[in-house]
Amino acid sequence: MNDPAPHASSDRRGRWRQRGYFIAGGVLLLILPGTLAISTWTVTTRQGINSRVSTREIPFYVKIMDFFHRHYKYEAFTAEITPGLNSDRERVLAVFDWTRRNIRKTLEDGPVVDDHVLNIIIRGHGLDDQMADVFTTLSTYAGVPAFWSFLALPGSKEKLVLSFARVDGRWVVFDVANGVIFQKDRGDLASVEEIAANPGLVEGAAGALRYLGVPYQRYFQGFTPPSVPNTLRAEKQMPWRRLIFEAKRLLG
Repeated sequence: MNDPAPHASSDRRGRWRQRGYFIAGGVLLLILPGTLAISTWTVTTRQGINSRVSTREIPFYVKIMDFFHRHYKYEAFTAEITPGLNSDRERVLAVFDWTRRNIRKTLEDGPVVDDHVLNIIIRGHGLDDQMADVFTTLSTYAGVPAFWSFLALPGSKEKLVLSFARVDGRWVVFDVANGVIFQKDRGDLASVEEIAANPGLVEGAAGALRYLGVPYQRYFQGFTPPSVPNTLRAEKQMPWRRLIFEAKRLLG
C-alpha cells in the first residue's frame, strides 16, 4: 500500500506557503502607501567650504541610507584598525596612531571643508578639530568612548583642541593634531584630574612644543577637567543611540 504521508506533507507545505504569500501581501499593502509617501519627502543637507555654508535638498530615504552607510564604514574602519586588541589602552592608541598616519593637516591655502567625519577620512586631511573628530569617532566605535573640546589660551582668543577618551574608567587626554599623548613617568596615560593637579605632566608630554607661537604649557594654566556630554558626538552616528537621543530631545 502506498504511503500518503509525503503527499500530505507536501500539501501542508503548499498551504503554509500560500498563507505566507497572503500575509506578506497584506503587510506590503499596509506599508506601501507610507513607503511611497516617505519616498517623496525631502530634507536638507549642509556643507561648509571656507566658512561659507551651502544647503541643498535631498530625498529623505537618501539621507537615511547615507546615515547607515557611514555607520557601517566606521565599524569597518575600527575593525581594521584594532584587530585582536582587547584593552582600552591598546585600542585607543591604535586609533590615535592610525589617525596621525592617515589624516594630515589641511594646507594653509587649501580649502576648508566642513561636513561628515567619513568625508574627512576619505579626503585624508582636516583642521585640528576635524582630526580630533576622526579620532574620537573611531575611538568610540572601537569601544572607548571619546569626545573633544577646545581649550582656550588664558587672556587670548587662541584655542587648543584636546581629545578625551575613557580608558579603564578614567578620562585621559590626547592632542591629535600635535601628536601629544599625556603620560606619567611609568608610561601610564594621565587622567584629566592628574593633569589638573600636576602641570608638570604637560611639560613632560609636550617638551618645548609651541602652538601658534605660544609655549604649549601656557594653554593649561588653570586647567580643569571638562564636562562630559550626556550623549557623545560619535554616539549620534550610531542608529540606536541616535534614536534614543532624538526621542529624549523630542520629549524635552
